[in-house]
Amino acid sequence: MRCVVRPDKGTREIVEEMRLTIDGGIEGDRWIRDPHHRPGNQVSLINIHVIESLSEGDERLAAMCGDNVHVDLDLSEANLPVGTTLTIGDAVLEVSADPHRPCRSFHERFGATASKKVARANRTGKRGRGVLTSVVAGGVIRTGDVIYVKRPGRACLS
Repeated sequence: MRCVVRPDKGTREIVEEMRLTIDGGIEGDRWIRDPHHRPGNQVSLINIHVIESLSEGDERLAAMCGDNVHVDLDLSEANLPVGTTLTIGDAVLEVSADPHRPCRSFHERFGATASKKVARANRTGKRGRGVLTSVVAGGVIRTGDVIYVKRPGRACLS
């Protein structure tokens, strides 16, 4: 797992831990100042294997994708339906219904082919661009934390 804070537009910091709050999202992240911020897009996750393939293993370029948490987890709609909670460290995130689409910056950084690839995966429910979440319990998440998944109406799994 990789943790990324976005203090300013176009700036990324790979960090060992992040503090999350219900009202502010990730402390130090620009989300709260973004004119498009809303509860359903506080913290974004992308599959680490997807972004590693698009960035050809370049950790700095991978961090530029704009996602806060790069995880080794199946982010598909089938595996993580809306309402699923993810406990990472002390924090709890809830998968939102907000779609995560490739933006202009993603297209510029990774190219048209990458944007088409993740958009195609989104259309088939695989969430190639990742998943958006809201913070339902604040806390600290750290690189290497185990992610516990609790799907709506089911027991917690890791």
